[in-house]
Amino acid sequence: MSAVEIPDLRVLVVDDNLVVRKLIEMQLQNLGFKNIEVASNSQEAEDKVAATPYDIVFLDWNMPGKSGYALMQEYREDRKYDSIAFVMVTAESQERYVREAVKAGATLYITKPISPVTFKEKVEKVIAWINTNRATKAV
Repeated sequence: MSAVEIPDLRVLVVDDNLVVRKLIEMQLQNLGFKNIEVASNSQEAEDKVAATPYDIVFLDWNMPGKSGYALMQEYREDRKYDSIAFVMVTAESQERYVREAVKAGATLYITKPISPVTFKEKVEKVIAWINTNRATKAV
């Protein structure tokens, strides 16, 4: 199986901050992503995930209502979402938050502010995870 092509990947960016949503969306576009949708809260994200099969979901940890962390935990409890790469994007930079997120099923963890170089490196790791995940399922 060949490596996934970036333009084919479906991405959802969930953050209550418009500036952060736009920043992540712009960085994804700069990397060649074409299928990018955004949500400003967990309810909107849940509606979109129910309607669309995403490959990557970027989640802000802290949002009004249900946090991105709680939303990711719920999705990780349902096997049908195993193939989605969940990337926590948050200002919470303490090691305990990183450990909690990974333990709960985050594929990766990005701290704000987001540098383009770090973002690109993390996205490359997510794509590698997707490739490995798909290759494992194809066997």
